[in-house]
Amino acid sequence: MSITVNDYKKMIKKERETFFKNSFERAYQAFCELKYDEQPSSFFCDNASLIVEKMREQCWTDFLKEEKEFTSYMLECLIPYENYDNLSVDEAIKKYVNIFPEHIYQLCLSNTQSRRSRSGKEFEHIIELILIGAGISLDSQGNIGKEFFAEKGLGKLVDTVSPGVVEFEINKRNSVLISAKTTLRERWQEVPEEMGRTGAREMFLATLDEKISLNVLNTLYEANIQLTTTERNKKENLNNNDRILSFEELIAICKENSKKWESYSYTDAQAKQAIEMLDKQINKHSEHSFVKDVFVERMKIYYSFINNDMN
Repeated sequence: MSITVNDYKKMIKKERETFFKNSFERAYQAFCELKYDEQPSSFFCDNASLIVEKMREQCWTDFLKEEKEFTSYMLECLIPYENYDNLSVDEAIKKYVNIFPEHIYQLCLSNTQSRRSRSGKEFEHIIELILIGAGISLDSQGNIGKEFFAEKGLGKLVDTVSPGVVEFEINKRNSVLISAKTTLRERWQEVPEEMGRTGAREMFLATLDEKISLNVLNTLYEANIQLTTTERNKKENLNNNDRILSFEELIAICKENSKKWESYSYTDAQAKQAIEMLDKQINKHSEHSFVKDVFVERMKIYYSFINNDMN
């Protein structure tokens, strides 16, 4: 009995899908492990940059534990496909590695690719959780779906909109759009083009990139793309450039923008649409009490604009 490299690759993919937490689950786990779910909104407003760094560290630690267990399990899966009877431990190990070098390589390659894809998605969710913790109303592409965001003119690069999609449809200028990219590389060129399609006044590009050229920074700034990063990264790696915002400043901007909607009277149709989207997000986060409770409270605001027979 043997297993081909292609069959083993399929096994790796299948097992990975069930073995690892998805990016939001891992971010939320880190959020709770660090006791951030017990903190008041002021804590997030004052310490957003530090929270980003701490959550990234915790996510990485938790991921490495899962990856180690997964790698051991997948290597063990190859053992039954060969006979090691009457061999010493050293002989069995040598036989194993000589028979399965390509299988082992494919597992390592899969792990490397998984690490890369994990980082970006987790960063998006970390920002989302920090904004929610700070008391910022928002809708995220991860919760509502890429197709819906595209349908509403938000495009594929917008990860989060505050106060929400309904407000964006009502008044684009009084909405905050956030895109998150751990590193910019050449992809930063897509962001100004995407923002132009949204019709928004500006966009905030959250990043942890430590090497951003002055040319890239100025190009983004002139296109009304506000780079946002941690206070430490801004000071230590980006020359404390005043064209770069900290996460604390982004939260303050979101809070100031929210005030513009305090006296707005939603139509019945607008309120119903907002409730429909919130209901979808509440169902998705039924096991994430910190997030779910925030969405439930937000829903009450929209219900106040609907005729009594709808309650």
